[in-house]
Amino acid sequence: MNSRSLLSLALTIFLAVLSVPAFGAPLGNSNMSSPTIVLVPGAFHVDSAMDILGAQLAQAGYNTRTFGLLTVNRPRLTVNDDAAALRLALLHPLIEEQGKDIVLYLHSYAGFPGSVATAGLSKAERLAAGKPGGILGLIYQSAFVPKQGDTLLKMIGGSYAPWQDPNTQTGLITVIDPKNTFYADVPEPLASEASNQIYGQSLVSFNSPSSKTHYGDSFYNNRRVYLHTNLDQALPPFAQDAFVANSGVAWNVQKLDTSHSPFLSEPAQLAAIVQTNTQAFMASY
Repeated sequence: MNSRSLLSLALTIFLAVLSVPAFGAPLGNSNMSSPTIVLVPGAFHVDSAMDILGAQLAQAGYNTRTFGLLTVNRPRLTVNDDAAALRLALLHPLIEEQGKDIVLYLHSYAGFPGSVATAGLSKAERLAAGKPGGILGLIYQSAFVPKQGDTLLKMIGGSYAPWQDPNTQTGLITVIDPKNTFYADVPEPLASEASNQIYGQSLVSFNSPSSKTHYGDSFYNNRRVYLHTNLDQALPPFAQDAFVANSGVAWNVQKLDTSHSPFLSEPAQLAAIVQTNTQAFMASY
């Protein structure tokens, strides 16, 4: 059985056991009123990494959209290319054209483009301007929290991590041991399948400075959640603590006893957490 078939089988089995809505699920025809959850996986990952979490949220009545980073397996593209694409290809159509409320879920590297792409799109700003839709709140999962001018390489101490292999000839950074780095607590065969879908990351994306960030805008006060993964092998807990502390704003920090990828190791638990926070964001307006 090939790797794509394994992932399809894992997803089919997962959906089959979902006989009741997850904890905290909206009731009734909730797709009409519930916000859209926008899921952005981190570096090296393709959008299908979020399929199981997306399926759990869909089972609970939420619409989801996933954004695949441009910098995965494409050299020479920068973090600001990702930010522009996220905004123009997904956030702008959902909010400006369709008037949808959204919750933005950012995993790992996605904190870089996500922090930039949100400019002027918060629900609070749009309400004040008499416009529909907007970003209700932000969920950063073991994610970078950059300031303007920061690079990813700077935020990890100025040198590549032991599990990263930068290649100036290909222009890509590869992961030496994806399974143990990202999926140490993910069951087989899913861990192996996920590892087979890890690709190179643009070298330039680790060295390009961030444009102005917006998670610190007052519109997101009491609407910022940081999901801290305690057993993370890719982004150690002390680094996550530093990102939050150095951001200069208050976060609702929630801790998970998982690796870097709870969307695969604990998708039901993670979906419940996303739902609970989404409902809190909605109640704040």
